Order: sequence, then structure tokens, then C-alpha cells
Amino acid sequence: MPAVSAFLEKMERGVDRTRATHAGQPYATVRQALVLALEEEGARPMVPQVVDELARQISEGANP
Repeated sequence: MPAVSAFLEKMERGVDRTRATHAGQPYATVRQALVLALEEEGARPMVPQVVDELARQISEGANP
């Protein structure tokens, strides 16, 4: 389980960074920033549907 925990931490950092800088912006802009942030954190591979949903929530300003 340490690998899963480490992956989730990387993912959370990428999502938090994107939310802090792109909340409320257009979906396409948020999705692109999110993909980049996740790649920079090393949170790969990502399920495209998960990235889409996270980007939608950030774009709408939703904070789960």
C-alpha cells in the first residue's frame, strides 16, 4: 500500500496546485494545467475520466 499512498499524495499535490491557480477558469485551461501539474508531480498514469472530472470540478469552483 505504500505505493498507492505515495501516488495519491502526488495526485493531491497536483490537484491542489491547479485548484489554487486555476479555480473558476475555463475547463480546457484547467484540464491542461491539471495534466501538466500531475505530470510534474509524477502522478502517472492517470485515468482520463478522473482528470476530466477533477478539471470540471476545479473549473466550476467546486471544492470536494
